[in-house]
Amino acid sequence: MRTATAAVPIPLNQAERASPLDSAPKAPAGRLPLLAFVTDAATETAIIDGAAAAEIRPLRVLRGNINKAIQHLASERSPGILIVDISGEDFPVSKVHDLADVCEPAVTVVAVGDSNDVALYRNLIQAGITEYLFKPVTPQLLAKAISDKPERSNTALSQKVGKLVACVGARGGVGTTSIASGLAWHLANQQNRRIALADLDLQHGNCALALNIKTTPGWREALTNPMRVDPVFLDRVAAKDGERLAVLSCEESLRDDLTITQEAVETSISTLLGQHHAVIVDVPRVAAAPYRWVLDNADFRVIVADQTLQSARDATRLRAALAEDADHRNLLVINRAGEAGRRAVPLKEMESVLKLRPNFIIPYEPASFAKAINSGTPPAAQRGRFPHGIASLAATLYGREAKRRGFWRRR
Repeated sequence: MRTATAAVPIPLNQAERASPLDSAPKAPAGRLPLLAFVTDAATETAIIDGAAAAEIRPLRVLRGNINKAIQHLASERSPGILIVDISGEDFPVSKVHDLADVCEPAVTVVAVGDSNDVALYRNLIQAGITEYLFKPVTPQLLAKAISDKPERSNTALSQKVGKLVACVGARGGVGTTSIASGLAWHLANQQNRRIALADLDLQHGNCALALNIKTTPGWREALTNPMRVDPVFLDRVAAKDGERLAVLSCEESLRDDLTITQEAVETSISTLLGQHHAVIVDVPRVAAAPYRWVLDNADFRVIVADQTLQSARDATRLRAALAEDADHRNLLVINRAGEAGRRAVPLKEMESVLKLRPNFIIPYEPASFAKAINSGTPPAAQRGRFPHGIASLAATLYGREAKRRGFWRRR
């Protein structure tokens, strides 16, 4: 396979034409509206002129092919629209899948290349590319490709492109928040994915506490006033833990009567799904419509239990209530295994009760949590069996064995 063309930055007066952001099309929070990687000057000029005709700005054009785009986006934020050059690539469709692994959701991708091949065009479209243009590219064709993209709703579930992961406890005190926050931290810091951690228990702020960060009151506003919710608002009210993890957690007064509607939860979570590779939701163990919506629509339901008879019973009831299919999978985690000592129900007996072998067993490891508290770092960042279990769970969500899916495509 040919190696990537060496990156040669194009002069700013050609590559970047800045304009006030309020006059540019509304792009996802923090993203450049358009970013392109091309290998020749003629295509560069066509992109600049085409973007001007489509009134998309500011933009940035860099020299390099799709390999350079993959390298760049592994550490930088993805744009709203991405143009990549696949000229000379032996396996362009495979490279598109590699690009999907590092790029953020909800990106419109246009490929340009030197092959006028109908089969290649069909394969690229099937892989998730919005449009393929073969050279020489004209400003008119480019403007049409980046202007005629389908409208995307921030609230319709059918438009979501990130993974929705719901963590729910079979009963209280089994460590559901530890699992949710650990999973979010691992995906953001070890797999370099943009992750949102949403805590739906608004009066305790446990997710923020688990990560040793401050709560933000704006999350309550989002879940009680859905008319205010948009990507910019959620980005502003989220507490940031590093560059890739956004935490939405608050600690409202215990005397407040909070009313969370299904509409507000659906609007907020769906908006987050359009901005992140995954949204991890810590779902309260309450039979209410807003929480049922999250569980019913989650790609993965992580059911957390411990080695007690109560957990075995309640996990069985949860599994029965959450029907599985090709798009919704239940994962049973036995957390804090061995904590109950002599009172613990043997795992073999739990398997016979649950009629399903647990997907993950995470041993009780209090020393690791004590060390995390003393050092001010999350338990998932420590060494031990707990972070190893979290890593195994994360691999199921984004492992090599997972079926690849174009992240910018509609479901």
